[in-house]
Amino acid sequence: RIFQSLSVMFAYNCLCWFLKDVVLRLFFRQVFVLGKQRVPKTGGVIFVANHHNQFVDPVILTTHSPRPFRILCAAKSMRRAIIGHFARAMRAIPVERPQDLAFKGKGVVTAEFDSTRLVGVGTKFTEQLTVGAKVVTDECAFVIESVTSDCEAVLAAPTLTAVSGSEFKILPKVSQAELYKSVYESLSTEQSIGIFPEGGSHDRMGQLLPLKPGVAIMALGAMKDAGVEELWIQPCGLTYFHPSKFRSEVILEYGEPLKVDSSLAAIYANAATKREAVEKLLGDVEKAMLATMIPARSFEEFQAILVARAMIKSSQQVTQEELTDSMRKFSRILAEHEKQDDVQKLFVQLDAYNKALKASGQRDADVRLAPGQHDVLSVAFLLRSMLTCVVLFWIWLPAAILFLPVSVICRGLAKKEQKKALAGSSVKVKANDVVASYKIMVALVLVPVYNLILSIVASFLWVRLVGPLGWIWIPVFWILLPSSEYACLLAGDRFLAAVRAVSAYLWSFKSGCRYLVKWRSDIVVMVQQVLSDYSESMDNFDDQDDISEATTSTPLLEPRSMTRPTATDVEEAFAGQVSQIDVQQIMASVAKRTSKMRGRRSRSAEGRASTPQAKPVRRMATEGVIRR
Repeated sequence: RIFQSLSVMFAYNCLCWFLKDVVLRLFFRQVFVLGKQRVPKTGGVIFVANHHNQFVDPVILTTHSPRPFRILCAAKSMRRAIIGHFARAMRAIPVERPQDLAFKGKGVVTAEFDSTRLVGVGTKFTEQLTVGAKVVTDECAFVIESVTSDCEAVLAAPTLTAVSGSEFKILPKVSQAELYKSVYESLSTEQSIGIFPEGGSHDRMGQLLPLKPGVAIMALGAMKDAGVEELWIQPCGLTYFHPSKFRSEVILEYGEPLKVDSSLAAIYANAATKREAVEKLLGDVEKAMLATMIPARSFEEFQAILVARAMIKSSQQVTQEELTDSMRKFSRILAEHEKQDDVQKLFVQLDAYNKALKASGQRDADVRLAPGQHDVLSVAFLLRSMLTCVVLFWIWLPAAILFLPVSVICRGLAKKEQKKALAGSSVKVKANDVVASYKIMVALVLVPVYNLILSIVASFLWVRLVGPLGWIWIPVFWILLPSSEYACLLAGDRFLAAVRAVSAYLWSFKSGCRYLVKWRSDIVVMVQQVLSDYSESMDNFDDQDDISEATTSTPLLEPRSMTRPTATDVEEAFAGQVSQIDVQQIMASVAKRTSKMRGRRSRSAEGRASTPQAKPVRRMATEGVIRR
C-alpha cells in the first residue's frame, strides 16, 4: 500500500509538472500568482474560485497551489476521452449532476394552477419517473413526490403556473452519498479539495453567477458529521485578460482564508436553523471570492478597467500586486462613486477611447509605443526594432508556415465547440470560456502526431539525400522537435513585439495618431487623479463587508446603472478634454479605417479628392458603430 501510494503521488507530481511547465507555459505568456502565503498550512482546506475558463481553471488551480488538493469535477466531463484520463490522474472527485443525465420524457403533461396533481397523455411515469425526480417544461419545473400510474403523479408542492399539453424533460434524482463520503474523508485527514461554487463555467468576466449551496453544505457537514475541528475556506480569484487567446496572461490571487466557525456548525445541526446556517456561510464565501476578483457589472466596464490597468502599468513602475490592488480599487470607485462627475466623465473617456481604438484598427499598446516626437532616441529604437525583425523573421516564418495546419485545425474545432456550448447554455454570452480548453485538448493530441509525421518526412529525406540508417533519426527528430518549437515560440514573441513597435512608429506619422497619443496621455492623468482623490475612502478596502456592499449593490447579471455615453458625450470626450484636437480630422480618420474593415465600396474620385475637413463629422454611436 505504501508503494502504491508513492506511485500515485509520483504520477500526480509528474502530471502537475507537465501541465504547469509545458501546457500552461506554452499557451499563456505569463501566469501571475499573488498571495500564496495566505493559504493555511494546517487543517482541512476547501479551495473555491470563480469559473471563467472551462478546463483551464482547475489546471491552473491544482498546479500552482502550495497545497495539493482534489478538485471536484463533473462526472460528465470525466467520461470524456482526454479530460477523463487527466481528471482521474489528478485524483478528481466525480460529481454527478442531474442536468447531465436529463432526457426527454414520452408524451405531454398537464397540471392545473395551485395543484399537486400531474396528469400525462401518452406518458410512462412508472418507467421514467422516480421519487425526487424533477419534471421540467418550458413554463416551470416540478418535483415528484410519488408516482400513481403511467399517466398520473403527485407533486411535492403545489404548482405556481398552469401547464397544458407541454412536452417535458426529466432530471433524475441523483444520490450524492459517495461524493460527500470522499469529501469528508479528505477534510477529516487535513487534506484539501477544490470546488467551483458557481456550478459551471461562463464568460461573464468580472461577475459571479449565483453560488450553489454545495460548498456550504460540505463545509458544515464535515464539521458536524466527520468531526473536522479546523476547516478553512480559501477563496481564489482568476482574472483573464483574453481568456481564449493564445499567449495571453492570467492572474491567480489567493485571498484571506475564511475559517468555518464551530458555532455555525452547531446551528447547522439543528434542522430548524439548517438553512440559515447554509445561507450565512454561503454569503461569507461570496464576499471572500469577490475580494479576490476585479468585479465589473458590464462588458464595457470591464474593458474600461483593462485599459486603465494598461495605462497605469505603462506610466509608473508598480509590482503586479500593486497593479491588481489599484484595479480593484478602480473597480470599486466605478461602483460606489458612479454619480460623481469626474468618475462619470472618466468612464465616458475610457469607453470612447476603446471605441476609437476598435474603429481605427489599433490597440492601446500601439498608441503607447507611438513616439510623441521623432527624435534621435525614437529613431534608434526604430532601428533596433527593425534589426530584430530582420533577424527573427527567418526563424518565425518557417515555424509559422510549418505549424499553420495545427493552428487552423485547433481554431476551427474550438469555434465549432464554442457554437455548440453557446446553443446549450443560458448563462454564456459568447461561450469564450470553452475556446481555450478545446484548443489545448486538440493540441495535446494533434501536436505529437504532427511531430511524428514531420519526423518521418525528415528521416525519409535524410535517407534519400544522405544515405542509409536514416530511419534511426525518427525518434531523435521526434524528441528534439518540441524544444526547437518552444525556441521558435519565444523568438516569435520577440518578433511580433518588434513588428508592433515598428508598426506603431510608422503609424505615428499619420494625422490621427498624435491626437490619440495626446488623448491617451490626458486619460492617464485623469485615471491617476481619480485614484488619488478617492484613495482616502479606500482605506478600509481590504474589509470584505465593504467590498461586498460595493460589488453587489446591484445584481451582477443585470445591466450596469451608470449612464451609457451618447454620441454627444463622445464628441465632448474628443473636443472638451483634449485640447488641440480636430474633431473632424480624427473622426474622419477613424471612419476611414472602419470603412476598410467592413469592406465597403471604394469612394468615388470626387469623394477621395475631398479633404478630411470638408467631409461631414462622423459620430461614434452608443453601440460603437461609426455613422456619417
